[in-house]
Amino acid sequence: MHNRWIHSIAVACLLSTLCLMPAMAQDQASAEATAKMTFSDEELKSFIFANAGLYQVQQQAMAHMKDTESDQQKQEIMDAANQQMLLVLQQVGLTPDSYNAMGQSIQSDVQLQEKVRAIATELAQQEESQ
Repeated sequence: MHNRWIHSIAVACLLSTLCLMPAMAQDQASAEATAKMTFSDEELKSFIFANAGLYQVQQQAMAHMKDTESDQQKQEIMDAANQQMLLVLQQVGLTPDSYNAMGQSIQSDVQLQEKVRAIATELAQQEESQ
């Protein structure tokens, strides 16, 4: 299980796959406010774990959908994936809105991106040493 987390963290964060976030419509003022948010290391760790978990859910859903022809079955797979994504966020203590806000801030702030990569690398090294 931990190896899958390490792999997901590496894929999700070190390779900058932060594109999992659903698009949120925002006006310019709220986008600027989001970009100026600051997050603790613990909040960023929660984001990293959420991102890794969401990546896994997305990959599993895409694999199931590839073998499915029925639109109804595809919708059921997507509904189940959405529920799993909500559970992933709950497990790390984030809401969809807070996850999206963090993701937008990370995408728009190079220093924050580097901090997230550093934390992800540190987490991966801790897992490898255990």
